[in-house]
Amino acid sequence: MNVLIVDDEEHVREGIELSIDWAKFGITERHMAENGMEALEKLKSFKPAVLFCDMKMPVMGGIELLDKIREEGLNTQVVVISGYGDFEYTRATIKANGVDYILKPFRRKDVEEALQKAIQAWREKSGTKQIDVEQSYLVRKADEMVGDKKLAAYFRGEAPFTSSIRQIAEKRGLAGRTLKTALILPKNRMKILSERFMMDEELFSFAVDNVARYTLGGPMASALCRLDDYQWLLVMDGEAMGAGEADHRFYLERLKRAWQQTLRLEVLIGASAARAQLEHIHTVIGEARARLLSGDVLSDEANGTNSVKASIPATGELPQLMNEQFLLKKAIESGNKPFATELLRKHVHMLRSHGTLQLKELQVCTMEANLLLGRWSQLASIPQGMAQSAFLPMWINDLDEWERVLIGQVHLLIDHMTQQASSGSSMEEIKDYLDSHFHEDVSLSRLAEQFHFSPQYISKKFKVTYHKTIVTYLTDLKMERAKALLSGTDMPIAEIANQLGYDDENYFSKVFKKHAGMSPFPYRKRNEIK
Repeated sequence: MNVLIVDDEEHVREGIELSIDWAKFGITERHMAENGMEALEKLKSFKPAVLFCDMKMPVMGGIELLDKIREEGLNTQVVVISGYGDFEYTRATIKANGVDYILKPFRRKDVEEALQKAIQAWREKSGTKQIDVEQSYLVRKADEMVGDKKLAAYFRGEAPFTSSIRQIAEKRGLAGRTLKTALILPKNRMKILSERFMMDEELFSFAVDNVARYTLGGPMASALCRLDDYQWLLVMDGEAMGAGEADHRFYLERLKRAWQQTLRLEVLIGASAARAQLEHIHTVIGEARARLLSGDVLSDEANGTNSVKASIPATGELPQLMNEQFLLKKAIESGNKPFATELLRKHVHMLRSHGTLQLKELQVCTMEANLLLGRWSQLASIPQGMAQSAFLPMWINDLDEWERVLIGQVHLLIDHMTQQASSGSSMEEIKDYLDSHFHEDVSLSRLAEQFHFSPQYISKKFKVTYHKTIVTYLTDLKMERAKALLSGTDMPIAEIANQLGYDDENYFSKVFKKHAGMSPFPYRKRNEIK
């Protein structure tokens, strides 16, 4: 069994080669390449079990190399090598192929774990049919999802501690250990979802989980569990990370920095000082939550292991949105978005000028805003299903995001009231725009500017009107165009991908296969015009 290491930097190649006891893994030969073209030749000659591959290389990059591997039908398992700055570039590649990856600068443990998984996958594919491997993978992923949901229900206090919970924790290395917890709240979740993920929650969750998994990887067991969209609970083996809070804070700050560098995601963290066994974990979860609730959301300074600063409430009462309800109601009824926006921004400015704002105080403001949104939803005759999504999340914790979401919800009410009669034609105009610009970088923000609706309104109304999301509609358009270009032209696949707005050819091939049932190359062979 042999391995191929591909990177245009010699010290990276040598670093991987020298860091591993290859004989322990049954590796008898190791080959090197500086770029994808050289690697492709060695792949055909030596047929390695595992390929360590950089993404950005001269002559032929990693994406094109992975596409060639797939077209050749090689069983080589790929481990992507990337830096934090390249995560956005390689994210689609990782998701599309189910390959593993390590982050630069890498640790020996990272390389060994990636190598072990790659060898196991290579052996599975060598000894069984591909369909069996894929089905096994899907079953494992389904089991993980069920396990995550059970853990979340237990951590929320909605389910008792059972042997099933213990078994799930054992798979994650958490059973029988004293555990530390940290409650994590995304600060700019909606902004990142809208601007970087086109409101694709699944892709956002994938990116968040993978960054956490590899940032906290190694000997320490951990699990990131979603209690809801805004409350993420991180459970860690307290015995493996060290005795003091400084050790705990080190891992949390490392994770916080990784999310910011890779996804531009900012988070608020409240950590427990105490530890507890899994069956008694609610005590330390409560401690983490208490730290968050008493923290000042206007401060970015850290206090102990907590990433919010404990605050002393400012003197005087908080400004109340109720005082503006008459003018806001008039603005909504008249469809005056600028005036409504001005009133809401003035209110947020008063909150910010209060000096300090504890999270529990912001939650009181959220409840007040939701009470008014409920009244205005009835005024706008919004259907019950849509009205449920018109409220601010209780655990929203960043005042800038709080302002954006509140303004967006008020704009959504105005859009619904003023566009009820013409919403069909408005959505048709948006659909026509997508038909003409599907190959461009179309975002919800761009559509909002073009058609003067809020992003939330466009997203929800388009799905109601056409029974599919904007992302799905754009993908369908691109794939139909791709079929025409593959069967009617000899244009290279990489060029077709680029023309349709895919910088990542490998991800384009994966999307095409899901849509057409086969990859672009065999589709072209089957449908090319004689």
